[in-house]
Amino acid sequence: MTKTIIEQLKTITETIEDLIEKETTTWYPDRELPGSSLTDLEEVYDLLENIVNYEPTDQEMMSSFGTKWHDGL
Repeated sequence: MTKTIIEQLKTITETIEDLIEKETTTWYPDRELPGSSLTDLEEVYDLLENIVNYEPTDQEMMSSFGTKWHDGL
């Protein structure tokens, strides 16, 4: 069975999270990545998290379903 794009991105995100945890819990001189690369990896993780766990804004929901959805809140 083929994974969806979101499922594949979730797997990548989990792998990146594991790498970040490994690096941040390793004594500084023994780390494999320089600090700037770790920062970049954290930024990539945040961006992927936003894609994988996407939630539409109120404005997006209202434009999709009309104001009745919003009025029910």
